[in-house]
Amino acid sequence: MQNKSVLIFGATGNIGGAATRELLKRNWQVRAVTRTPNSEKAHILAELGAEVVQADMEDRNILEKVFDGMKRVLSVQNWTTSGVEGEMRQGKLVADVAHSVGVRHLVYVSAGNGDRGTGIPHFENKIEVEDYMRELRLPFTIIRPTPFMELMTEKEFYPAMATWGVEPKIVGWDLPIPWVSVYDLGQAVANAFDDPEKWIGKDVPMCGDIKTLGENQAIFTAIDGRKPSRIPLPIRLFEKMAGDEFVAMWKWMDEWIGQEGTPGLQQIMEQSHEMVPEMLDMESWLRKKRNGGFG
Repeated sequence: MQNKSVLIFGATGNIGGAATRELLKRNWQVRAVTRTPNSEKAHILAELGAEVVQADMEDRNILEKVFDGMKRVLSVQNWTTSGVEGEMRQGKLVADVAHSVGVRHLVYVSAGNGDRGTGIPHFENKIEVEDYMRELRLPFTIIRPTPFMELMTEKEFYPAMATWGVEPKIVGWDLPIPWVSVYDLGQAVANAFDDPEKWIGKDVPMCGDIKTLGENQAIFTAIDGRKPSRIPLPIRLFEKMAGDEFVAMWKWMDEWIGQEGTPGLQQIMEQSHEMVPEMLDMESWLRKKRNGGFG
């Protein structure tokens, strides 16, 4: 089992949780790191077979302990809980400790398209972490998600009111947007660890479908029998509630998609399918979700 052991940060979060569940299905030995080992999500992972440990990615001494004996690691941080600067500190510290213990493969979950100068703080800070990992010459793979499909359903993402109620005011209902399910991100992480020779050194965008918000609304209506609920908040009120980073990100995305065009988005989706051949499109994801298919 030592040859199939992996350290997962953010194991009770979205991507870390999906990766943990998938790796356990593939008979990996998973050390699942969380700040909340007594939470329901942590207990579920333990019941599935994970070794759940508590750690803070701001504490080097604790990190060195949880890294003990581990040569593979998933590094994922959350800027919405740690702040942009905190997320960057954590990403760099995880990289530092990974380097010091001689990790053989680090999978890093980034964001954006990898370009500098986007003006989106939680895109730019991840590029700094990536640069730092290169300076350390770590053997790493970057997974770069497009917007989560879960943004349209999960309460943690501002009760989906951001996607349905505010985002259309920025990008409209007819902009083709790339989407990825958290489930497929878990597949991507597991596939990277299963085939390190193929994926170390690669920067892989993750997109399972390209749909406008209008098309998504139609899919939800067909499956649920009603349109998704939406609260069309004024943009300024939303910014007061959630900060201005989301609005800035949507404005950037509107411009970026306009530059990429449909051919560019299709190319991104093709690259994604090289890592996860059977990715969920919007309809199959929603049907699977409504049928309780994600565990």
